[in-house]
Amino acid sequence: MFNFLDPKLLPKVDCSTNCTDNYEVSNLISNQFDKKIRGFIAYPSVKPPIELEFQFICNVNMYFIVVNTSVGNLRCSGIEIFSKSNNTAYVSIAKAMYDKDGVVFCNSRRYTTDTPPPLYTPNYHLGFFKSNAFRSFLNATSIKIVIFKTEKSVPCLGSVQVWGQTSKLCTPKTVETVRKLMNLNKSQKEGNASVTNSNEYVIPEDFKDDLTYEIMTIPYTLPSGKTVDQTTLEKHNQVELSFGRKPCDPFTGINFTDKLKPILNVPLKSRIDMFLLQNSHRPETFGLKRSLRSNLSATNSKRIKPTEDDPYSASSDQLDLLITKAKNNPNFISFTEEQTVDKVCCSCSKIVENIYKLPCTHYYCRPCLLEICKDCICVKCKKHFVRSAVEKCKS
Repeated sequence: MFNFLDPKLLPKVDCSTNCTDNYEVSNLISNQFDKKIRGFIAYPSVKPPIELEFQFICNVNMYFIVVNTSVGNLRCSGIEIFSKSNNTAYVSIAKAMYDKDGVVFCNSRRYTTDTPPPLYTPNYHLGFFKSNAFRSFLNATSIKIVIFKTEKSVPCLGSVQVWGQTSKLCTPKTVETVRKLMNLNKSQKEGNASVTNSNEYVIPEDFKDDLTYEIMTIPYTLPSGKTVDQTTLEKHNQVELSFGRKPCDPFTGINFTDKLKPILNVPLKSRIDMFLLQNSHRPETFGLKRSLRSNLSATNSKRIKPTEDDPYSASSDQLDLLITKAKNNPNFISFTEEQTVDKVCCSCSKIVENIYKLPCTHYYCRPCLLEICKDCICVKCKKHFVRSAVEKCKS
């Protein structure tokens, strides 16, 4: 079973309307991850209905179609799918109105509500192909997606997948070409090349961390469009804090704000959890977490718990806690036990929280330091010093 909108199978796409810059319809079938993750967004002045037409490399026996109809805060709530075979006209094979992140249409002869398709998740609406249009989805050459309703936004699509097999009308040469494009051996049967191959452990590319290239368990999409695992993001932030810098995007270096911050990619996480569940018998997945709660509990002792829901929109008090934690990081400049004992000001003989050390190794509190900085002479040893040589120490 193949996804016939996979870039390897050279699909084509066309749209009946203009697109927003960097959110062209070609992103839906792009082989570049940074473009594919953006999805499609129509021009801001465009209103539904609009049509998107996808053409396959050959005739396809469609098993199920997965359509992610949300991009960020934009969301569609009504779509209809048409299909045609060879030179026939388009025929409606499925239609739905819903209030979820996307929709999955499937062949009722293969799947039911109790046994849904492999990529189905509860945050998607489950629908079925029309029984009177079986000739169209069993020998399809192209499909047309019509977005006829949105949730007070412009029409958009996050992703489209059409899973199935080559039609029985395809020649053996066509079937062999499809297998070669998908890098399958001649001995492999098409039915065994499913979403998760039972004979080979293959991790889908979009399940891999863009920094470590390892499978993610809690994917976060960054403002730059890249997706990394939560543990990768936390390690990067710890390194940044060890140098006194605020958390930022590892690909652009731009600091996180309330509007530009990592967002948990819930649809992708659901797909990864399904993939890990289906491959739970493999040794490669034994050490991977499958739920958000278990992963958070595993890292709970290594993280500072913020009072807000998002750890990347921390307040100034939270930032002070994070910086304090960073100072305890092994990469941060550490202090010996002798340096961390209480220091007494040479001028007022007080023990204060903030103490400053002169080049002559004498210590002063802040008020006394400001006083002697007028002449830059130590009152203890009468030696001159420069202001830039004064060091702040732990109390």
